[in-house]
Amino acid sequence: MLKYIVTIFFTLFLPFNVYSYDYQYKSDNSSIYLKFNGESIEEIKFEFTKDNQKNFGLINYSKDEININLNTDRISFEEFKKFLPKPQKNESLNKKINFNWEIAEISISENYSLFSNKLNFIYDKGFQSMMFYDSKKEFELSILPKDSGRKQLYLYSKNAGQFFYAQKITKSVIGGALIGKGTFRRFDYYDLTIKVKDFSIDKEAKFYNLIFTSRLLDIFSILQNNQDEFNYLEVPLFKKGDSFTFDHAIMLGGTVAFSFKGDANPKAKTAKVNGTYGPLYLFEKNFQNVPFLKELFGKNVEESLIAADFKVLKNGNKTDFIFNPLSILTPGKTRNFFDIWE
Repeated sequence: MLKYIVTIFFTLFLPFNVYSYDYQYKSDNSSIYLKFNGESIEEIKFEFTKDNQKNFGLINYSKDEININLNTDRISFEEFKKFLPKPQKNESLNKKINFNWEIAEISISENYSLFSNKLNFIYDKGFQSMMFYDSKKEFELSILPKDSGRKQLYLYSKNAGQFFYAQKITKSVIGGALIGKGTFRRFDYYDLTIKVKDFSIDKEAKFYNLIFTSRLLDIFSILQNNQDEFNYLEVPLFKKGDSFTFDHAIMLGGTVAFSFKGDANPKAKTAKVNGTYGPLYLFEKNFQNVPFLKELFGKNVEESLIAADFKVLKNGNKTDFIFNPLSILTPGKTRNFFDIWE
């Protein structure tokens, strides 16, 4: 498929003042038709089949604009990401580009797909806007200009677990509704706060023992046998280059709360996360405004009366989960004085 895309975009930006006759080529799996208006190209039509899936395209040229329309039967999310346009500034291109791509099905995993998808972006001497959504609004992504001159990044997914899986963040989150908002600068430079509600952790996950241990004092979740279920996750992300950093992230479920920070580089398959969990944090919050008792409880998870520290280290395919048993015996507000992590 790559060679077809390269040929099309080579054709798109190549000066055509040396041609004057229409051109057509056909083979068993592909065809291309070039229409000229005098010495200028006016229209390109192309069609090709790959992996038994049809792809069709139409490119129209006008004085000030280029309109590109693509249509694909089915594509995997991995393939889709490869061809997702990521245009930046190009002062030499003096025409506005309107790009539209309709895809009947994008397969995310063996059991999950998005149907009747539409991608649109506008480029005018630099990236202007982008929108992506499917017919059922299972997933939405938009980058749109704001009055301040900056661009707003918006993200929504009805299935947070599949979103994390597609982005190769984790396979261990199941379900959940996700919303993300942030500021876009470039495709490799943005900030985004992700919020997820009502999800669960796969019991086969490598870190499930940490989750299970953290909820041993959560009587209600034990009685209902739902220690794997959580109500809320919030992660403020900052991306620059290939690296992500996150700070003051929090995850809540039952009476337990997790707080964590760190950095990750998916391309290099590395990550480092430092965190604290308070098994009775949400229970403790009921006493934070009670005289004589509020001094015992901190304002955040790290200052919980009962809490423990943990660390996650990833390097390649190896992931280590480290638990500090001494931290749970240390009073919340002085826990940092006894930190043995570094």
